[in-house]
Amino acid sequence: MRKIVIGCLLYVSGTAAFAVSNSAFQAFDDEYNLGYSVANTEFTNGANDQTLQQSQAVNLEVERLFDIGVWMDVDANIVVSQNSLGNQASGTGQGNSDTAGYPGMPSSQDPNLGGINAKVGYAFPILPEHLQVTPYVLVGRNSNLAMSTMVSNGYENITNDYYYTGGIGGRIEYRINQYVFVYGDQLASYNWDQSGPVGGVQPQNNMAFVSTIGAKFNVVKNLQLGIRGFYTNYQAEASPPSPTSSNNGGTNSNGDLVTIYQPTSTLGAMFSIGLTY
Repeated sequence: MRKIVIGCLLYVSGTAAFAVSNSAFQAFDDEYNLGYSVANTEFTNGANDQTLQQSQAVNLEVERLFDIGVWMDVDANIVVSQNSLGNQASGTGQGNSDTAGYPGMPSSQDPNLGGINAKVGYAFPILPEHLQVTPYVLVGRNSNLAMSTMVSNGYENITNDYYYTGGIGGRIEYRINQYVFVYGDQLASYNWDQSGPVGGVQPQNNMAFVSTIGAKFNVVKNLQLGIRGFYTNYQAEASPPSPTSSNNGGTNSNGDLVTIYQPTSTLGAMFSIGLTY
């Protein structure tokens, strides 16, 4: 009986000690925030034409580092504005809403109009109160609502135009002091296309490698400001089809084929404001 009591006391004291050493990071990681991002995404098609899409999005994030070391981050985002920076006639654009036979068709080739993703990992303190490393897994569901996706499946089953996303990653955090905290995050994920394209178009599955660096600022009690920069490299599993009338949505008002573009990279930044708890 004495051994059991001693064992319980050691366990409780060990847990308490870990919680104390973890509290410095919890002051930054136990938070929820609202973010605003701007990003540029590059695309290419089967004719090796390049195009650029700019998007703006809002982001809602809830993050928690538990006393036992489990770390969780749930992130939901939706695009609120997009702008094509290319010109269809010169082979760098993406089509528009006056495509023949498809009135009101969106002009975006960016499939990522919204989604929700969750990361779960375990935090390993390296330097107490200063350095921490967290490997994690990710699961999510993200939109695949590019113009070309809807065209290639004949505007049918648009509710299936999304990706299932899974991945693994690692995160390193450095607490400079009680006010400033910096981190780096590297994710390797796979996107499974559920849209079921037709007309000879293959599913647009891809690998996405996301690199993020950021900082958090606890400016006053319970108020946190954040900034991050991110870069995504996409590796498409299927080659983009060459432009033909059978795998495109006809032509636009200039007689140009509306071709299928695939994302190759994204570069962006996000600003956030939130509350710690």
